[in-house]
Parts: sequence; structure tokens; C-alpha cells
Amino acid sequence: MRKLAVVAMVLLAACRTVGISTTVGGYAEVSPTVASEMITDTNQVVVIDVRPADAYRGPDGHIAGALSAPFDTIERQLPELLPYQNQTVLVYGQTSTDGALASKLLTVAGFRNVVHIDGGLQAWIAHGYRTVNAR
Repeated sequence: MRKLAVVAMVLLAACRTVGISTTVGGYAEVSPTVASEMITDTNQVVVIDVRPADAYRGPDGHIAGALSAPFDTIERQLPELLPYQNQTVLVYGQTSTDGALASKLLTVAGFRNVVHIDGGLQAWIAHGYRTVNAR
């Protein structure tokens, strides 16, 4: 019986998707590379930028197609975001910290498939991925 438990644990560990880790907060975390592949491979991903609105429109720009939902107002914007509750929601901030907090908030609010981009927009840009500017 003990062997069976060990085999089951090994199989469960092997089934994890490469490049995706699950956090204690209940959301997944991916690198900018995996996030870029997710955006490219499917139209079912909703990208949410939780930086302040002036940063979203600022010189660094934002990921193409991202919705602006600044962290300081995201709770008030939840009714607007609820249609995406059952889709994959890719969240990023300027760095990992603000995006992780927003990811946890969305998970607590009932969003089922929240994925945080590790390192935020800074890591996205550092990996050479493009942004767009609203200007």
C-alpha cells in the first residue's frame, strides 16, 4: 500500500505543467516567456495590468490587449471584471509584488484560473517582449 502512495505522489508531481507553479495564494505563477506563449497560443486569455493608470499609459506602455485595472481601484472594478471570472486571467504589475497581491485578491473574489506573470512588466521588458503605448 505504501508503494502505491509513493507512485501516486510521483505521478502527481510529474503531471505539473512545465513552467507553471502554484502559489500558496491559490493562483499560478509563470515566467514572461510562458505568459507570452499563453497570449500567443489562445484567445481565451484575459490580460490585466494592475499598475496605476498613468503607468499603463506611460513610457513603458503595457502588454498589447491588456485591460487597465489599477490595484488601488480593482475592488471597485470587480463588477466589470466578473465576465472573465471563468477564463484564464493573466495578471501583472510593475514588479512581482503588486501583481501577486492582485492575483490573490482575484482568487479570493472567485476567479477560477488566475495566473501571475512573475517579475511583472519589468521582467516582461527585460526578456525582450514588446509593449504598446496608448499615446
